[in-house]
Amino acid sequence: MAFARDLLGFVPDDSQRPLLETAERQVILNCHRQWGKTTVTAVRAVHRAATRPKQAIVIVSPTMRQSRLLANRCREFGNRLGVTLGTDGTNARSVVFPNGSTILPLPAHPDRVRGFTADFLIFDEAARVADEVYAAATPMLATTEGDLWLLSTPRGRGGFFYEEWMSQEAKSKWLRLEGKIAQSGGRLDAEFLRRERGRKTAEQFAEEYNCSFVTAERNIFLDEWLERSFTADFGPFAELSREDLRFEKYRPAYYLAFDPGKMRDHSAIVLIEFRVIPTGTRDTVTYLPLYRRELRVVLAEQFRLKTAHRAVIDRLSKLCNHPHLAHHTQLLVDGTGKGEPVEEMCREAKLPVSLLPLTITPGGKESVSSNWRTVPKANLVANLEYLLERGNLRISNAIPQGDLLRNELRHFERKSRRGGSVKYEAGSGHDDLVMALAMAAWWAWKHRKGWLTGGEVRTLA
Repeated sequence: MAFARDLLGFVPDDSQRPLLETAERQVILNCHRQWGKTTVTAVRAVHRAATRPKQAIVIVSPTMRQSRLLANRCREFGNRLGVTLGTDGTNARSVVFPNGSTILPLPAHPDRVRGFTADFLIFDEAARVADEVYAAATPMLATTEGDLWLLSTPRGRGGFFYEEWMSQEAKSKWLRLEGKIAQSGGRLDAEFLRRERGRKTAEQFAEEYNCSFVTAERNIFLDEWLERSFTADFGPFAELSREDLRFEKYRPAYYLAFDPGKMRDHSAIVLIEFRVIPTGTRDTVTYLPLYRRELRVVLAEQFRLKTAHRAVIDRLSKLCNHPHLAHHTQLLVDGTGKGEPVEEMCREAKLPVSLLPLTITPGGKESVSSNWRTVPKANLVANLEYLLERGNLRISNAIPQGDLLRNELRHFERKSRRGGSVKYEAGSGHDDLVMALAMAAWWAWKHRKGWLTGGEVRTLA
């Protein structure tokens, strides 16, 4: 700190101070635009070069121009030390100190980062550097056991910067620093930020200023998540089964969602089963039995357009009176708009389930009023996105309309508008099954989160 303040004339703010003071060898900085990462990184690079002889400090950025900007900032600070700086004779933008230390800017090209050794490797705007460049550059540290810094504003859910930030190793072995706009201490003018919100979509603003990794494309549910989630490990709900579950230690619980059709929409129902499954093995320390816990989609049905709500409720009644579901099921009904009469019809049917009517809103917060719950559509979608991405929700390949559900998930989109508004809907076709699934998954996760976290296999008290 004294070096930066007294010799370079730089006084960091509270959010920048940890980056100057850290002694960690691996650092990931996820920060908003204009956070000051170029200046703070230049201070650290100059301190390293000036105080340790024969250090090789390598800067890799998406373009040579960006690498040179950081190197130029390093030269600017180096000149304040009153020493004579040179170049290495081959790279005009390199900075060579009298003690033999060198700061070398390079472009993000896999062939142009080979053949170097580094004591300090810096990736500036790392989210915009290709994975193959990262793979080609990190061997620079093989013989020096040098420092590795990844600095960037987010750019979608992909690439090594995102993977390193999200990895468990990053949480335990790296110094993870996050610089959101709310933590900047007023560095950026409030009126400027207001205008930026108006100029950008919600996703763009979240990435540029709130350190959020958002899906690069409109499609929310990635194919790789769906491939992992759809499975042949279990079958659909067995309606003909009369297995006696009364004496099961951990009886299955069910979450059934009903999305009533409107004029141009289908009615849809989705059933999620929460299962606790013995593994047949025991904990090596406590010798207690080990169990898996799973959320399973075991039924998804979309009804023909203009199917009478009474016919759908008759189908629900048949399901809910099944011995496995009766008195062990929570039924969520979308009562938004014209759905309120449907909720009344469900109550009149005296289904042997706990009925939970929902009002789905375009924004706002979750709330409870009498027997109704209000939940923003964004919350339902975000929860489903989380469960599919993390592999916490599995879907039977054998459900009769599984291909239809998969297709709806693939084409479900997040559409942003200037000013920050976001709309969630089908890019093509319908999204009735997706919304029924989102409702059931949202409520199941609320009730079973504690059971489903803490490792794939664990003991249960």
